[in-house]
Amino acid sequence: MLFSKFGTFVLLALSASVDAFNLPVPNSIIGPSQYAQLGKPAKPAKLAKSAKYNNFDSLNIGKKSDVESTATEIDNGRNDLIAPGIYSIFTGMLIYIIYQLRDAFVLTTIGSKALALVTGALIYDNIMIAIGSLFFRDVEENPTKYKILNALSFPRFTLHAVAVPFQCVTVCEMGKFAGVGFLQNDLFQIAAVVVAVVVAFVDRKKFVDSPGITLTTYEDSPFDALERDLVKFSYKEFDIAFLLPVIVLTVWTIGVGIAARGAYISPELGNWMVFGGVGALVGNALPGPIMTFAGNLGEIALQFGLLNAARIVYGGGS
Repeated sequence: MLFSKFGTFVLLALSASVDAFNLPVPNSIIGPSQYAQLGKPAKPAKLAKSAKYNNFDSLNIGKKSDVESTATEIDNGRNDLIAPGIYSIFTGMLIYIIYQLRDAFVLTTIGSKALALVTGALIYDNIMIAIGSLFFRDVEENPTKYKILNALSFPRFTLHAVAVPFQCVTVCEMGKFAGVGFLQNDLFQIAAVVVAVVVAFVDRKKFVDSPGITLTTYEDSPFDALERDLVKFSYKEFDIAFLLPVIVLTVWTIGVGIAARGAYISPELGNWMVFGGVGALVGNALPGPIMTFAGNLGEIALQFGLLNAARIVYGGGS
């Protein structure tokens, strides 16, 4: 009898204390859906400024807690127009280059066409990043915009990957004009075209077999990084093979440029090639978030250097 009364008392105590575990969640840690249920408007997250990171303690001294936030809004404190504005300027610079190329070409060759093609591909690349960052900021919450930007982004990768190997042909033609010894062989020039075709094909085959592209989240970027204001797609799984054509082009341009300077036929041609190659190399070698912008600026430096070299090679120095 005593045991029965004690058991009844325990059950009553537990049933009365169940609500003690259902404490209201503080506003600072509830999600948007729970926040809305409390009668307060949910705060929409900004894609370009969100990232996954561990919460800090109340003293903000960098001590990580065991609780991980999966959709915490991070404001880098910068005007949202600055980053897309920079890419708009990049686009304008490239449009100027391709406009100048129109007058620079008196002779039309595979190399001259490749130079124009790469410049056009870079225009599309930069303008799509600018447009995405200006008009698709809510792309993560808007499935229609996501599909549109995803579809518009695919040509960025294809145009760039196919065109870059052929710009090595441009460099070969410039070296031949400058009098670089081994580039005087017509078989070498033909081989350069064949290799460019093979590299472009293999690169795109590898891309088709890959998981494709995905929205860039900048999870590893500093909280105040300017690149967090960019909305663009990138490779879902990074592969160094996608970068090899650009690396080879940069090193090849510098090497042929140095050789052209030593050939004494047109030192100015060699100087412009070295300028472009070094600009691309430095721009893509800078660390982290800086490289997001400097890399594109380095590509513009390469095209500008080759533009001035093209005036000598394809335009008779005009």
